[in-house]
Amino acid sequence: MKFATAVLVLSSATYGGAFEPGNFSDGNKIVDPHTKGTLYIANGLKAKAVGYSGKDVLLSDGETASLAYHANNDGGSAFPQPDGGHIYVSNSEIGDYASNKLEGGVYALHFDSNNNLKSYEKVLEDTVKNCHGGETPWGTWISCEETRDNGRCWQVDPKGVIPAKRTMVTGQSLDGSSANEQFGNWEAFAWDADDNKGYVTNDDYPDNLTNFPDQASHSYQGAIVRFSPDKAALDCLDATTDEGKWCALESGTVQYLKLNPAADGTGGTFEWVDNKEDANPELYAGSEGAHVENGIFTFSTIKERYLFQLDLNDSTYTKSAVPFPYEPDNLRLLGDVVYLCTDADDTPGDAVYRWDDKGASRIFYEVGHSYPAGVDFTKDNKIMYVSMYGHTTYQLTREDGNGFDDAPANIVYEVNGGVAEGKSHADIAADVKAVQDSIPKDEPPASEPVSAPPPALEPVSAPPADSSGTANNAMAAGTVMGILTGTLMI
Repeated sequence: MKFATAVLVLSSATYGGAFEPGNFSDGNKIVDPHTKGTLYIANGLKAKAVGYSGKDVLLSDGETASLAYHANNDGGSAFPQPDGGHIYVSNSEIGDYASNKLEGGVYALHFDSNNNLKSYEKVLEDTVKNCHGGETPWGTWISCEETRDNGRCWQVDPKGVIPAKRTMVTGQSLDGSSANEQFGNWEAFAWDADDNKGYVTNDDYPDNLTNFPDQASHSYQGAIVRFSPDKAALDCLDATTDEGKWCALESGTVQYLKLNPAADGTGGTFEWVDNKEDANPELYAGSEGAHVENGIFTFSTIKERYLFQLDLNDSTYTKSAVPFPYEPDNLRLLGDVVYLCTDADDTPGDAVYRWDDKGASRIFYEVGHSYPAGVDFTKDNKIMYVSMYGHTTYQLTREDGNGFDDAPANIVYEVNGGVAEGKSHADIAADVKAVQDSIPKDEPPASEPVSAPPPALEPVSAPPADSSGTANNAMAAGTVMGILTGTLMI
């Protein structure tokens, strides 16, 4: 039996589809037909499911891909293609080296220039617990395994043409022959194109007895790694083909992050040390999402829930409490705006937040679903990707046709305090509680999947937004059409 996704999107007739982070007054939502979970979507957004874990993947020509959509869909990224289309790669965080269950890997969704899904395939095999990763400037995906047993970071061709390879970005040898392999719970990878260095986060942390009760102390575990290519690797960056640049990650040295906090605890200086034992990962315990741009290395931490921003030019850093009571996970930046996923292990209210220099607002949140991961944007910033871990991968777009890098019509700041203001959890506690109190407690039962296609419906044309662009206009009066999602059994 084939499962296809029918997503009917109707715009708000009262506000013309203006994008308003933090404002959910239009009542737009999408119901997952398999989990019955609900995504509440901010005004001016629409969503489309492109894959359900364990279900057939429906292609634009009506056929199904040869593989069912992968399990535990986690980190991912969108890669532009020469034909104007793009490929979204998505990790699969399953498997176990100890029992030789090499079930993880990376999968790729290929879209043409009209956003039609043309193919779906596996592009990395025989790996375990592929969590997150990051892109390189030469168009490869670095997929990192989150397992201390044998965790590595792999270089992957999104097109699946060039065979995937091990990298040395976390210090391991390419062939596994080193007597001192440095495995880890590797999370995200970020490349600094200005300085040609790579950074890898590690969500382990010192004295992590929850996950490793047999190890009483491991003070150096969880140290963030900086990879510096050697001369031979740097020479690879001069290659005339993208494939010729792969070797930039195959030789070099690694160092580890050591923070030197200032007295006020909101920042300080940092350095990179040669010996892992000299790092102090207890100060950034459980590092997760990573992004490098314009000389700033941004990462989040799960144990104490902070966002760090390291200035790679002057070796100073700031940290601020994340604007929610959950662990932070994957992140992406568009300019100075941070898009940050929460990870509350299926607690209702997991969300993607938009966080700028004034405060934070939710883009969407969920009830009865799963937590978001794999947030990324197409090159034109008009499509946001996000996966609800272990369930569904979505495309989100703005109804007004603009990109996510364009200014919203209005922003409702649900949590006050800018990204680099050094706010503590106590500073934002009242705002965070108000957001939590707004999450529906009793979600009505989702309707059953329909057995036949509903009548075709076109998006409703809507008048342009009032020039004031305020939230009051969005909530004035009128009928909200919303979003309907069903599952078709063909």
